[in-house]
Amino acid sequence: MPGRAGRNRNRDPFYYWNHTAHTKPEAQELAAELALEIPAGAQMTTGFKSGIVYPIRRLIVTGTDTPTNYTTLLGPLWESKAAKTIKQIRIEVLLCPPPGSPAHVVSEQLDAGAPRWTPRGPNTEEEAKLSEAHDMEQRLNTQMGERSGGDVKTSDIKEILMGMGGDWTKNLGSLQAAVNNKDQGVGR
Repeated sequence: MPGRAGRNRNRDPFYYWNHTAHTKPEAQELAAELALEIPAGAQMTTGFKSGIVYPIRRLIVTGTDTPTNYTTLLGPLWESKAAKTIKQIRIEVLLCPPPGSPAHVVSEQLDAGAPRWTPRGPNTEEEAKLSEAHDMEQRLNTQMGERSGGDVKTSDIKEILMGMGGDWTKNLGSLQAAVNNKDQGVGR
């Protein structure tokens, strides 16, 4: 079925954000309200502003992450193509990473210029994910002990994974969140 990929590509969230959103008045208006720089097709922004994490995160941190707003900035296929990314970013935002953590350094860039920090509170599923991440932070802190510097070492990760037994793969997301949210002196 030749030609099908091209039609869907035009509606893919990444393509839509980079090549279509700037042509839509409602997207321009929403972007202006959220202080987002929309890439403009051939003059596409390079770097993180051309990725879909940038508009998704801005919608989340401002509490304007509604289906209508996702459609406005990412097009009609946002839900089927970006739902996993949205869930992951919601958890990252709700964990509110401390200064010195890798996640904080990234969030400073992505959130620069945001008009407000008012993310919606977590739903039941997100509460469970946050609890898992906090539990994993405790495990990581226990593993690291009083070691100064805060650097998470490969041996720390290995010990934690080995302590999880055969079920370790289900906890990788929580472990990654714990490592990324740990103050390791990054950016200082």
